[in-house]
Amino acid sequence: MTNEHPAHGYIWPCFNIGLLFVFVFSAYSNTFQAAWHLDDYPNIIRNAQLHLRSIDSFSLLKTFFAHPESSRVLYRPISCLTFALNWYWGKDNVVGYHIVNLFIHFSTASILFLTILNLLKSPNLKNKFRNSQYTIAFLSAAFWMLNPIQTQAVTYIVQRMSSLSGMFYILGIYFYIKWKCSDSQRNRTLLFLAVFMSFAFSLGSKENAVTFPIALLLIEFTFFKESNQLNDRKVFSRAVLAITLSILVTVTLAFLFMEKNPIAYIDSLYEKRPFSLLERVMTQPRVILLYLSLIFFPLPNRLSIVHDVVISRSLFEPWTTFVSIVVILFLIGFGLTQLKKRPILGFGLLFFFLNHLVESTILPLEMVFEHRNYLPTMFLFFPVSAALVRVANYYREKKRFIYLMEISFVSILIICLCGMTCLRNMVWATEKTLWEDALVKAPKNAKPLQNMAAYYKSIGQMDKALELYELSLSSYQERPNQSKSLSFNNMGNIYLSKGEYEKAIRYYYKALHIYPDQQRARFNLVLALIKMGKWEAALKHIDLILPTYYNHYNCLNLKGYVLLKQNEPKAAMQYFTRALQIAPDDRNVNLNAGIALGLMGNYQQGERYLKKADQVSSNDMIVLLCIVENRLKAGDKLSAVKYLENLRRLFSDDTIVTFVKNISKDKSAISLSNDLLIQFIQDQNG
Repeated sequence: MTNEHPAHGYIWPCFNIGLLFVFVFSAYSNTFQAAWHLDDYPNIIRNAQLHLRSIDSFSLLKTFFAHPESSRVLYRPISCLTFALNWYWGKDNVVGYHIVNLFIHFSTASILFLTILNLLKSPNLKNKFRNSQYTIAFLSAAFWMLNPIQTQAVTYIVQRMSSLSGMFYILGIYFYIKWKCSDSQRNRTLLFLAVFMSFAFSLGSKENAVTFPIALLLIEFTFFKESNQLNDRKVFSRAVLAITLSILVTVTLAFLFMEKNPIAYIDSLYEKRPFSLLERVMTQPRVILLYLSLIFFPLPNRLSIVHDVVISRSLFEPWTTFVSIVVILFLIGFGLTQLKKRPILGFGLLFFFLNHLVESTILPLEMVFEHRNYLPTMFLFFPVSAALVRVANYYREKKRFIYLMEISFVSILIICLCGMTCLRNMVWATEKTLWEDALVKAPKNAKPLQNMAAYYKSIGQMDKALELYELSLSSYQERPNQSKSLSFNNMGNIYLSKGEYEKAIRYYYKALHIYPDQQRARFNLVLALIKMGKWEAALKHIDLILPTYYNHYNCLNLKGYVLLKQNEPKAAMQYFTRALQIAPDDRNVNLNAGIALGLMGNYQQGERYLKKADQVSSNDMIVLLCIVENRLKAGDKLSAVKYLENLRRLFSDDTIVTFVKNISKDKSAISLSNDLLIQFIQDQNG
């Protein structure tokens, strides 16, 4: 907090950015092995659209439509492209994803530093902090970057969507400021194009970037227009243009990203929520005040993946609803009144509320998520840093002791934020640590219980898992019907894995009785019915799923498989073909397609699919047996011998014969020509 000399050129910016890197690496160095969580699975791990096997224009374009539930909708193409490239180079190894996430976070902090530095040189501020610009910009970026609340947007892999959108958003603001200050017509043209591209990339990462034009308008009014210019007709027309542009972009995105009328889509989502639009709007002021308390008092024991928030049923139920609304309106009004006298304070407050408009108002999203603060908080520490520097400068000559005390306080604060972020990141290490932490902080909430149960199931402690699922049924649930249905579904999965199919089916029916739209339960019910050889019932339920998950390759594969078991290979092949268009490298789909073609007498083409299944899942006994059978039926005994030799290198003849005999007893298993295979094995052995 000493006098600074901008004439030092690039030395100070590079030094400050280097220091930011040291701090962010220290705070996040324990995250590189942090596990997959929650939405990571449907969005990345199980999302075949993102599983690149080659980098070509068609494969890359497919990633733009990688919505986890539909491949017909454009879905956050920039974010999805980065996930697909991560998958191409590292598959499901988390290290690469965390390195990219950390790089995005560091880049965003660096751009934020440069943006604030340039704002401090803007017409309305350049004479106020002339000797303290680097310190204010550095502290603002460091406080934002190291705040533990950001861990959910950085360490939770799928929330790269939030951080990437934030990075391009702040980059667009930076280019806008440079455009405002440039005298070269050529540079202004290039910078304007850069502003537009940054906005497009931010939108392509996550839709909440629609506020960007209004943010630029706020910057224009706050830092580039003098008070006597605010009544200018030109300024008014810019305001109308910015707001109109945001509305147009929002409407366009709504039609692009939603398969049906946006209003009908939002209404349909509210039907699945335990709150109405009015109740959500009344609850969000309390949520935003919770966010503010977490931001300015970010102890790790206050942060959680789950927060218990009681829904506001009226203005006075709970009574804090009305108080919170008044406080929020006061803060917004206060921010507006400070734009002229204290522009940094007014801008920081208004930017925060502006960027909560999308996720904290009318959209039927879940009530609370900490990652929603990644973008809104970017300038919230700007006034805090400016105030700290101003106090330090005041006492630097007058009371040296107070000045040194403040320097020590700020240094310790940064170190503490770094340590608290590191501690919070430890919670993200595994599913167990994350949900144990959530269970401590929300012991009466069903969600932590359900996820802890899932963890115990994954390590084979089925009884413990069932106990926790049972407990979750009587716990607080934000969406009671969906939550209970999920617990019943997961209990059914446990019984399915134990081979207790009748009991599993009972639980799936319970799940569907409570919440008929629980497609996972219906899908699992089909699996249980297949296990019992109840083909007609299985077909009935798979037909109920397909209209909703028309392009979901697992559903298409399952429909084809049931038809295959009903001796309808030609009909089955139609579904396998559609499934292969979505997931061309899936082992099961290729295996089933190969078998279906063999049953249709098309052995050569069937062999190609079976070989593809063998490439995906090498040394797989069932795949190799199917290839042997295919070659025998095609009359190609030499190839059959070759594949049998591959099998024999892996398994003994007794093991192979026993497997073939046992598989014939399993109603749900692939049908093999047992006598043909056993006779061939015995002939080769003889």
